[in-house]
Order: sequence, then structure tokens, then C-alpha cells
Amino acid sequence: MLKEITKLKLGIPATAVNIDLIKDVDQIKQLRDELVVSNNFGYMKMATDEYTDMFIAGAGRVDEPVLEIGGAYGYVAQKVLKAGGKLTALDIGERNLEVLLKQTPKEYLKNLHVYPASFPEEVDFPAETFNAVLASRVLHFLDGKTLENGLDKLHKWLKPNGKFYFTAISVEHDAIREKFKPIYQDNLKKEVKWPGEIENQHIYAPEHASYVPEFIHAFDIQGLSRTLPQHGFQVEKIGLFNYVGDTTAGDKGHIGFVATKV
Repeated sequence: MLKEITKLKLGIPATAVNIDLIKDVDQIKQLRDELVVSNNFGYMKMATDEYTDMFIAGAGRVDEPVLEIGGAYGYVAQKVLKAGGKLTALDIGERNLEVLLKQTPKEYLKNLHVYPASFPEEVDFPAETFNAVLASRVLHFLDGKTLENGLDKLHKWLKPNGKFYFTAISVEHDAIREKFKPIYQDNLKKEVKWPGEIENQHIYAPEHASYVPEFIHAFDIQGLSRTLPQHGFQVEKIGLFNYVGDTTAGDKGHIGFVATKV
């Protein structure tokens, strides 16, 4: 349905979608504080972290659009819209975006665009379109080469001094650490450019096999800190963290950063 509607500069305006034609939202499977997304690309966490909170706060303070990549059903999107922000929601899952549209209060639709596509290869925006971009718990589905292509696109889309907010799993995540860490350490010794690429994560974390693809990319501080400046970003803050109440990832199971376009 959505892919048949013409995209404008920011994507498909939510006000251009006949939301009454979208089928009602079925019960979505919940695991802990996460909802399983519609296209087997993991989960939407119903919690935020310091990097996502900075994105939401910043979006509410400016009159310029922001972009969220892989926001699924819109937990963060609704917070941005409620704060007064103008948001483009980009997601590979068309059904994810339909649920977002269906659940968005009518008064917020004027500030929402949606863009069903795979990042980065299927999407483009004019240069200097967005004040900020958030990619939370999604770019770990990209291999290193594709990620770098995406960084170049994000740099183009951001306004001067625009911010890029990012979270993903780290190599310290409890689901993979014990079995994968020796391979990661060996990759470091061999000077593999992206030592955290995992082609067969179902072996390391079989409990997630029904909900995630085989490939996952676990990141470390060194690799991201080295790569971001190569693509025009200055790192402001980077670190390992866990979500409050998350008992599955370990204290350092996630990595986040905020970087500025330079």
C-alpha cells in the first residue's frame, strides 16, 4: 500500500495516506520490554537510552525535520511527535510503518512522513535535509562496507553541524560474548577491518533465531571511533551501556554514540 504512494522530499506525508484502509493492528508478540517486529529484523524496545533521549529532546527544540532509521512501530517516533518534532520514519518493514500510522494521534500526522525502504541502498534524500538522525538498534544488521556507504549518505543528508545518534549491540553482549569473543579477539590480531561481523549468529544465540537474521554486526569503541572521522563525523560521546532492567545483555551489551557532521 505505502510503496504505491508518491514520495516527496521527506518521504510519504502521513496526511496523504488513507489510514482507514490500513488493516487493524493485530496483537504483537512481546518478549520482556520488546515487541517482535513484523519482518524478522529483531525487536522494538519499549525503553530509551541516553543517546535516544538526546535525539528526542533535540528534535523537540528545532523546527527542522529529523530522521529515524529502523524505528519499527514507532515507540521513539511518538515521543518525538509529542515533543513537537517533525519526523521522517524510515523502515524496511512496510507493515511496521502501517502500524505506526495507525497508532499516531491525528493531531501529529501533519509532522510525520514515512519511507518504506532498505537503508542505505533503497533510499535517498536531498543534501542537508535533516537536523539530526537516529539509528537505534538497527545498523548492527549491516556489514561494514554497507555501513560505510550509509555513513556517507547520512553525512550528505545532515545539515551542517547536524547530529547522528546511534546504538547497537556490542561485542560484550551476553548473548554472544562467551562463544564469539575468542573469534573477535583473533580477528583483531589479524587486523580484520570489522572484527565484529557475525555470519551465523543463530549458533551463538539460538534463542533469537526465530526473530533475527543470521548476520549480526557487534561493534566496539575502537572501530567506530576510527571509522566515523573517515566519513566526516566528529565523535562527541561514545560508550558501552545497558538498558535499565535489561537482564539479557550484560552491563556493556550495547554501544552508543553521538557524532556531529563536520
